[in-house]
Amino acid sequence: MSIFTNPDDVASLLAMSVFKTHPAFSGVLPSEDEAWAALLAAEADAQRRLRVFLEPTVMVPSQAPPPEIDALENAGTKYALEAPSEYEAETFSNTFFGCVETKQRPIVRGSITSIRFVYPGPGTAVFEVPAEWIRPELKYGLIHLIPTGLASYGPMNAFVLQALTGRKTVPMMIEVRYTAGLTDAHGLWPDVVDTVKKMAVLRLIEGAFPAQSASISADGLSQSASVDTSKYSDMIDKKISTLKDALWGVRVGVL
Repeated sequence: MSIFTNPDDVASLLAMSVFKTHPAFSGVLPSEDEAWAALLAAEADAQRRLRVFLEPTVMVPSQAPPPEIDALENAGTKYALEAPSEYEAETFSNTFFGCVETKQRPIVRGSITSIRFVYPGPGTAVFEVPAEWIRPELKYGLIHLIPTGLASYGPMNAFVLQALTGRKTVPMMIEVRYTAGLTDAHGLWPDVVDTVKKMAVLRLIEGAFPAQSASISADGLSQSASVDTSKYSDMIDKKISTLKDALWGVRVGVL
């Protein structure tokens, strides 16, 4: 699956002026198959560098039962496995509202299907959070758990869980089922799509003309052409950094 599902995506890539002017191609366009392969590779690369799925992806606990995984695969649903989060007693107590941070963002609106506290094994739920308690910050992957009315954390109370586990922290205890990723990359994030296309162009240039310089002969004339992709690569790096700030928020370092 890919964000590029329209045949015109390849045509628009090959129509870019760089293929007519760059010495790597000498007027000969890459094939549609080459362009398509470059688009897919660039999309995968951008997804890793941005740390964001470019299309909606169902997040499934890594300890999910095989039938659940089989159902997703049979339906052709894009999914990814995610390790459950750690439980910390200080976060769930009588003096704090709970908060769970997902490992992927943004969360797709209305996609959180369940939040379960499991112990001692993945098949044993100590507590399932009521849907009306869930208050997500979709962009930043934060899920606030706010008991409604006079309700309390009840069986999720820190003292009870600590008594069950004997510890203040329990790894891989909080399972969240949700969908993450960009819901309409072409419509809402055209700069992401544009960056992926530029990354694909760079791949095609490097594949067609990997040498830094070469001699080109045409019509009995020869000329030397210099190819330096580092500036183009630096431009893409800056675009990726800007997009990452937009998707994840500005990163702040503490000295």
